[in-house]
Amino acid sequence: MRGQAIYLKFAHFFSIGVALSLLTTVAGINIFVLLLLPMGLWAWIYFKIDEVEKKDVTLFFGLITALCLVDVASNLNAGHELLPSLRILLSDLRTFGFVILLWPLFAIASLSRRMFWTLVTVVAFISLLDVVSVYSGGAEYVLPGSGANMNGQILVGLFFVLAQILLIKPELSWRIAMPMGFMLAGLFWASHRRTGWILLLVGFMVWIFLNRERLIAKSHRKWVFIAALLVIMLMVLSKTVHERIGLIGYEVRLFTSQTTEERITKITSVGIRMQYAVSSLQLIKESSLLGVGSLNYGDAFWRVNESVEGMQSQYSNPHNEYLYMLATKGGLGLVLYLAIFAQACRMALKKKDEVQRVGMLMMVFLFMLSITTNSMMVDMKEGHFAMLMMLVFLAPRELNLLGKDNHS
Repeated sequence: MRGQAIYLKFAHFFSIGVALSLLTTVAGINIFVLLLLPMGLWAWIYFKIDEVEKKDVTLFFGLITALCLVDVASNLNAGHELLPSLRILLSDLRTFGFVILLWPLFAIASLSRRMFWTLVTVVAFISLLDVVSVYSGGAEYVLPGSGANMNGQILVGLFFVLAQILLIKPELSWRIAMPMGFMLAGLFWASHRRTGWILLLVGFMVWIFLNRERLIAKSHRKWVFIAALLVIMLMVLSKTVHERIGLIGYEVRLFTSQTTEERITKITSVGIRMQYAVSSLQLIKESSLLGVGSLNYGDAFWRVNESVEGMQSQYSNPHNEYLYMLATKGGLGLVLYLAIFAQACRMALKKKDEVQRVGMLMMVFLFMLSITTNSMMVDMKEGHFAMLMMLVFLAPRELNLLGKDNHS
């Protein structure tokens, strides 16, 4: 068992490295994930899936494997050879592959807890720095590479898990409320990320639904009312929110009045997404059951836009994951993609740990809503976060974020 103890020490260290790197350095993410991979393979030597969860975990892994096979098949069907098709698989679906490879490591509750709390600390600290920077006349984001990625499903997802902890253990009060406050302040006063505000608003309603039995209690109603009032006040007082939401109508009108060439020279956030949707729908009409393949996607996108110069580079990022999956992997690929998250929810519902159960359901909901306007496969910080949350909330039998267990 000495070998097991040694790899666990390294795994704990590398997992903290991943959490610290997620929003600070892409190189760090790549290095620490690569260092974790051999630890994951080593962990499989000692790991045995719990008999109670074996059927669900096997189906979950099977769906991920099936999607990977469809990805390869779609590129083979598009006329490419096996080696390039396997190579692009690393880019297309490597985040899902990490879930399988690292599962036995994150089944260790202490490692998953440490990963979660490190991520909370990083997000709360960066949010605080961003607010201080904005109000002192500095840059919008202290870490330019992290701001846009953080202030969406990452920040909002962690916020709702903390809210769940506070709901169950209100005696923790300021220790949980303080990082939540930093996150909200950063989201409304230092961020221009409209997706984050929408996710928070819609997510709040879903969170209330998931906790409807607990919220019947009058003592809990008071705190939910205070939280809702706080969010409304932040939205009312935030000049950034007013300006950015007001831009949506203008950007839609501008897009509808432009030619394809003009959309390249006068790019807007909404316009990029609308152009992506229009072009992808055209590709979907022309594609087969397996789609056009990810290797062919760039050229196919350029072709349906009549080869307008600059179209390939400006629209290389899929801003709608559903359309991207349907266009590149066809209906079969999209069904498998959705089935993976459906199975994740099914597994979450069976967890006895309430924070673990509600946390995973909220993470999946926010992710599925977020990918209507953003992407997991290309925006790798968000992709890695989604992968980490699946591991943190699904792999341990009981996560117990606030306590200790007998299997750590």
